[in-house]
Amino acid sequence: MADIGSIQPIVEARAPETMDSAGFIASLELYIGDIIGIITTLAALFFIVYAFLAAYQMVTAGGDSGKVTKAKDRLTWGVLGLVLIVATYSIIGLIGSLVGISILNPGELIQSIVPKGATP
Repeated sequence: MADIGSIQPIVEARAPETMDSAGFIASLELYIGDIIGIITTLAALFFIVYAFLAAYQMVTAGGDSGKVTKAKDRLTWGVLGLVLIVATYSIIGLIGSLVGISILNPGELIQSIVPKGATP
């Protein structure tokens, strides 16, 4: 296996050290964080591809105002989508603070749900 820096396979890096409640919750928190990171990364990659397609469409429009308008609309919707994806994190944090639940800290949220002394 090639050495790619500090990134390690999920099996080795994310396995809980113990199967007690704290180890399980810490492992689950890491998985949730990984999923959120993957979704955000995919959204950013999708935006980059979408922006390149819009730029290509604009360059190859050849002065046709309909094609230029389509390309501008595509770029506008791509930027709006990226802004919404990034802003969602802040919106979720705001809603969580208004309700009084720590949504952005899944370990703390799960800990408050799991009864004390219970093992999954």
